[in-house]
Amino acid sequence: MTDTMKHTITILFALTLALSSCKQEPANNDSNQATAAKVEDEAQESLYLLDSEWLDQTGAPRTLADFSGRLIVTAMIFTNCAFACPRIIVDLKAIEAGIPKGREQDVHFLLVSMDSARDTPDVLTAFAESQDLDPSNWTLLHGDEFAVRGVGAALGVRYKKGLNGDFAHSNIITLLGRDGVILHQLEGLSADAAATHAAIRANLP
Repeated sequence: MTDTMKHTITILFALTLALSSCKQEPANNDSNQATAAKVEDEAQESLYLLDSEWLDQTGAPRTLADFSGRLIVTAMIFTNCAFACPRIIVDLKAIEAGIPKGREQDVHFLLVSMDSARDTPDVLTAFAESQDLDPSNWTLLHGDEFAVRGVGAALGVRYKKGLNGDFAHSNIITLLGRDGVILHQLEGLSADAAATHAAIRANLP
């Protein structure tokens, strides 16, 4: 990753640290509107331009570009989350259930942990098993703090680590095109996914 890209990601992340709690969406103020505009500009670039290094839940090394070629439904979570993240998983499963029959393999689900310290591959494996996530169609990623900040900035996910190691964070599910560019985002918990399903159907190969 070039120094310019690192500098851009660092600045963008710094601008997005006005946070909600796990249970509340951010206030709709001028600062958040300005941040949303910056994220929207960044969203025109492919997530796969980030060359950060990751481990999946099996411990295998991965890059974000590994996920190109399919539609990707992605969200950021941490496994110790007691409220919002389990609800995000429920929402993701509802999206998965709405994929047209026979097209399930054209859409992959990607969970990026924001908890670099605790969410090791072994922990992510146990979490995936506890949530009954099919490993053939769900990938969970562990990365260092810089890698996580880059993805958070690119997806517009705001988060902050608390003193107890847990995170306050916004709740966003993102649909990426086969080239890694954002096609659609679903914000909030238990939100109506009809538009997400429509976006998936419209972009199936």
